[in-house]
Amino acid sequence: MNSKKIINQLKINYEDHWKNLNQINTSIKLNLNIQVKNNDNFKIENFEKKLNKINLVYEYNILKFDKEYIFYQIVFNGTPKNFLKSMKEDKFDIDTQNETWILK
Repeated sequence: MNSKKIINQLKINYEDHWKNLNQINTSIKLNLNIQVKNNDNFKIENFEKKLNKINLVYEYNILKFDKEYIFYQIVFNGTPKNFLKSMKEDKFDIDTQNETWILK
């Protein structure tokens, strides 16, 4: 085998591996519940802007709000890991210890 064939085969193998790692199943919808303190309008606005930018966010709604928090329900077409990675890109830190996650 010459070097061009080896390089092409490596490229194909790499691309196939990358596709497997980044495969998205849009038929699976992950419901995420996130609460955000309602005393920081700037953070709330940026959070909603980020949700609007993420391609895998199918929709989001405000479930309820009280004197301290706004409770969002987000339908996400990906894994929790992918969602958290997207949010971390814009410096959003989310506590995932409970069923309802908390935006810090």
